[in-house]
Amino acid sequence: MSSKPAFDRTDTIIFMGGITALTAVSVDIVLPTTGVVARHFGVEASRGALLVGVYFIAYAIGQLFWGLFSDAFGRRLSLILSLSGFTLASLACALAPSFTFLIVARFIQGLMGGAPIIARAMVRDVASGTEAARLMTVLGAILTIATMFAPVIGSGLLVLFSWRAIFLGLTVLSLSFIAYTLLVLQETGGQRRPERFTLSFLRRAGAYLLTNRLFLTPMLAGSFTFGGYASVGAVGAIIAEARYDVSPEAFGALFVLAALCNTGGALLAGQMLKRLSLRQVGTVAMVLLFFAALANLALAFTTPSLQMFWGGVCLYVLAFGIILPTSYASAMEPAGEMPGFAASLMGAISMSIASGATVIASRLFDGTHLAVSLCMGLFGLAAVLTVVAGRSLGRRSPL
Repeated sequence: MSSKPAFDRTDTIIFMGGITALTAVSVDIVLPTTGVVARHFGVEASRGALLVGVYFIAYAIGQLFWGLFSDAFGRRLSLILSLSGFTLASLACALAPSFTFLIVARFIQGLMGGAPIIARAMVRDVASGTEAARLMTVLGAILTIATMFAPVIGSGLLVLFSWRAIFLGLTVLSLSFIAYTLLVLQETGGQRRPERFTLSFLRRAGAYLLTNRLFLTPMLAGSFTFGGYASVGAVGAIIAEARYDVSPEAFGALFVLAALCNTGGALLAGQMLKRLSLRQVGTVAMVLLFFAALANLALAFTTPSLQMFWGGVCLYVLAFGIILPTSYASAMEPAGEMPGFAASLMGAISMSIASGATVIASRLFDGTHLAVSLCMGLFGLAAVLTVVAGRSLGRRSPL
């Protein structure tokens, strides 16, 4: 791997994986609590999905700021500020006296969640092409391992303490990241360029990327795939409890199966990239996603057992594990000297689509599995059609 010295250190790779996973962990660790929190504050169970949806919306908004800020003033300073805000918001969530206060604090937590975007910009600072994709698969594997344990940890904290302990755990985690950033992390962004933190640069850079097929195709494909996955985060625990009598405490163990598939997908992508091009790996991923989407659409119009329903989820998540790192690496290729903004724009659009998926899933929830199966089917097909359309336009796409 061609990279700067800091990225040759195992502890730095683990740290990079950790901050890349921060948003996923922040979402997945609360999955077992969505219904519990709603009952605690005496609101409808479906409103518990706001813990996921509100975070996605805020994260989508905040990313545009953090990407531009890191391009202009450096990755290290951006990480320190972002993680500090995230820490305070996490503590506010833990101490929330009401459901409204909790949702507002969760929104601020999402706004301050710039670490994953800054991490992806740092990857582009030190690598490109297949090398960047390989590094992303390593970070993706760490991410999925973290998400595998997050719901289990969340369930354990529910059993031993309460839902408030989950947000205290996020507070401690972000404090450890701040300490590493201050004491160990090196700057990768080069010289500061404050002129990039302007509306004129935002307009020029946005126009360039949003009219570039090499950026749009993988970015939208990855975003639509993420949208299907987000539906599980929104109502997966509620469906498991209402339809299949799986307790919130047991849902963490069930989620491990899906997370293992996600990890397997990321590791498989890394192995394929040793022999295949980024475009070829993307083709394999889209074929797998196509069959996963069809399977979930079929399940949406049946009455599946828990094994069949969760099997459809796991198949989709396996494809997602391959698509996530490769789509990010592909979309970052046209970024040039603005990787922070490209990562933030990609993340903002991805989170906006994911937020829409959580809203759709919560509205579709009827006590059955329909919401998740239908969202995975439709969003998965949208991703496949995006790639087909992008490639058919005649200009070579890296995905």
